[in-house]
Amino acid sequence: MRDLIKKELLKPSLHNMFKGWADQEQILDELEVGYIGFNGSVEEYLNNKFNY
Repeated sequence: MRDLIKKELLKPSLHNMFKGWADQEQILDELEVGYIGFNGSVEEYLNNKFNY
């Protein structure tokens, strides 16, 4: 799951924001935990999470 989340974050629309985060590993951990129980794709989860 973590790899799918990281792959989405490396897409051009999110990459600049993601590379600016100081602790990427911690953020990936939090996103991975948050995704558990979400009924939808990783892309939908991240869009919902970041209000895009």
